[in-house]
Amino acid sequence: MPRYLTPARICCLVLIRQYQSGHTSSESSLRVLDFLATHVTASPENDFEAVSERNKLSSSDITYLAERLSPWSSKVTGRNMYDMLLKRIWSLHGLDSLHNLINRLNSDGVPFDEEGNPIPSKQITPGSPLGQFIRRCYVEFTRLQFADSQALWNSFVAYRALTYEDWATKNPDAARELEETQNLTNVPALPRNAFNDDTAEAKSNSSVVDADMLLGFSIYQLQNLGTRVPGDVKTQLGKWIGDQWDSGTQSLHFFMEFFDHWRSGQYNMALESLHRYFDYSLAARTGADNMRVYYQYALLHLSVLHADFECWDESVDAMNECIATARENQDTACLNFALSWLLYLRHAHPDKSRSSFATISGAVGSGGGEHDEIAFLKQKARDGKHWVLLSNTLLEEAKLEMFSGGSANRAQEYILQAMYLNVLHDLQNLAPAAALFHGASHDRLGQAQLATRSYELATVVHDVHCSLNDRVRSSCRLAFASALSGHYSKAMAMLDSLNPTIRGVLKLEQRILAFATIVQLRRQLHRGELEAASYFLNQLRPLRSFSDPEIVFEVNLLEIEFFIKQGSFEEALTKVGERIRESKGRGTDMAQRLHLLILKSRIYLAGGQAVKGFAVSLRATSTAERHLLMPVLHEGLAVLARILIELSEYAVARDLIEATLPQVLESKNVTLTAKMFVTMGEACVGFAGYCCEAGSAEQARSMRRALGLIERGRVAYQRIEDISGMLDCLLMKSKIANWSGDETTSAQADEMYMQLLADR
Repeated sequence: MPRYLTPARICCLVLIRQYQSGHTSSESSLRVLDFLATHVTASPENDFEAVSERNKLSSSDITYLAERLSPWSSKVTGRNMYDMLLKRIWSLHGLDSLHNLINRLNSDGVPFDEEGNPIPSKQITPGSPLGQFIRRCYVEFTRLQFADSQALWNSFVAYRALTYEDWATKNPDAARELEETQNLTNVPALPRNAFNDDTAEAKSNSSVVDADMLLGFSIYQLQNLGTRVPGDVKTQLGKWIGDQWDSGTQSLHFFMEFFDHWRSGQYNMALESLHRYFDYSLAARTGADNMRVYYQYALLHLSVLHADFECWDESVDAMNECIATARENQDTACLNFALSWLLYLRHAHPDKSRSSFATISGAVGSGGGEHDEIAFLKQKARDGKHWVLLSNTLLEEAKLEMFSGGSANRAQEYILQAMYLNVLHDLQNLAPAAALFHGASHDRLGQAQLATRSYELATVVHDVHCSLNDRVRSSCRLAFASALSGHYSKAMAMLDSLNPTIRGVLKLEQRILAFATIVQLRRQLHRGELEAASYFLNQLRPLRSFSDPEIVFEVNLLEIEFFIKQGSFEEALTKVGERIRESKGRGTDMAQRLHLLILKSRIYLAGGQAVKGFAVSLRATSTAERHLLMPVLHEGLAVLARILIELSEYAVARDLIEATLPQVLESKNVTLTAKMFVTMGEACVGFAGYCCEAGSAEQARSMRRALGLIERGRVAYQRIEDISGMLDCLLMKSKIANWSGDETTSAQADEMYMQLLADR
């Protein structure tokens, strides 16, 4: 494999010569320059379009050049730029003509005609991108040994062989002259199928620079975006690197394999690739100091790998060793990242804590709490201008505020600071994560519409720089919100659309499968299909051992809902008690604990012990109101209203629901909306029966209002396909209509009731 020069780059030199000689038309000059700039200048690793363009140029034939240059006209009538390129490359008859072309381009930037006379046309300065490209090609060509030069020429001849018919059709005289020359010299023409991917000439079509570029891009995609290497890219890299003995290229190859095995869930293969990456990195560098530098970053990746596969003790041990090595080498960036990772690990999985990372105060050297540790990391990030670390730390601080019952306003402030920092310092890869945090904060405030816009922001505005993990999280939350609104088919379609994107990333496949099963379980619970619900619940139970806390909590809630639907109140109460005891540990979300308490009071209510659940519900609801946990507050108020109805406090229950209902409508939780409409309707019925005079206008008005509210509740239940809720609403509607003497409404309600029972 050549170091830099390839047949495609020789074609770029010829195209520069055409542009320099003034053969491009005024319309196509800018397009030719743009094409050359894409392929001769260095492009960042995250520029997918530029890397894709360069990868196409490194293909085994000239088809890509034909597709790009054919639409562009030249100054010669009837000829496009591709025709002019073919005319020029077929005028090269040997190594001497190639050497002459490169020397003349490099001489002083002035084009020459065939006789060596300068042509007054466009001049290329040595400091321009094209001039630097020409200079590099000249240097690389002069460094080639004769055998390598001959191999380059043979690969170029094979590269252009496929274009013989196109060139001969447009240039019959030159083709005839070439055939006569070959007959006189007894040199046979190169057959058009001479280029074979399995030959050494095929491997010369790609350079070491191309391989390193594609490796760097693949590693960027793996490390920052969380994707896997496509099969065609992996095959091409395997062909390019197969004959390479350079340790640096081999180390990058195993680094790419490490990430690819990691994403695919192959733990042992990932460990093996990481060890090989470290070994080849040492072979590529000399000196003991380099070994120490590579060692700490290898430990860093090893710790993250262990944590991703739930090996918490091994992860912490590797990270502690990484911290010690980074301190010894005075690598501030590595040390700060390691400390930030320990902080993230403790917040993300508080139940997996071990004594070795119960606090990072030992590594920090202070005896303070979590806020002091975060303040330490923020200060270190500001001092070293590590803006990525500062942005991540601000998000962790916002998460700590939300989970520990701090100020919601302060959490919003930290998130906005992180988003401002991302914009100020162009931290585009962190923008999707900040948008997800912002959406989660809106969710806790009951602003479902703003939360949806924030989740869409991560995948629409920041789509290019959005990691696969953030994209999946955003889509899963949007699908879950759609399921809460009763749009089950839309939610499943959103989850199904992610399958082609993840390309075999095991953790993300499990996450999508978990959310799809959650949507199906919620739907079957609403329909009352307990057998199907039991099937989906059995599929979700194993996920609680290795899924993130967000999925685990939702599975726990649905399991308790299943027991309530089944009528097993004792079993449901036992499960709630277990989950409450588990949530009392450090680092768990306060909103989850309060939600479990409200669920406990709801079980008491369903079991006929409303008084016993009143104190629990009131305490949890007041705490949720104090910390602005609006979804929990709404659930608590709905349960409180039901308890008040059981206690015959109909007016208070009606006023409570009436004040809460507008905010619940904004939250897009159709299940809670239906319950509140029905509860308010029952409160109106109770108010008419116990607080109004018999036959009074106020009693009739209250009953008419109850009829309308129960009908709206039935419509909401219909959206979420809740059969039992619809049956209860129709039964109450029929009784109210019979009381008021409305036989038509009563008959319609009875007919719909019987139809639902028949369809069930």
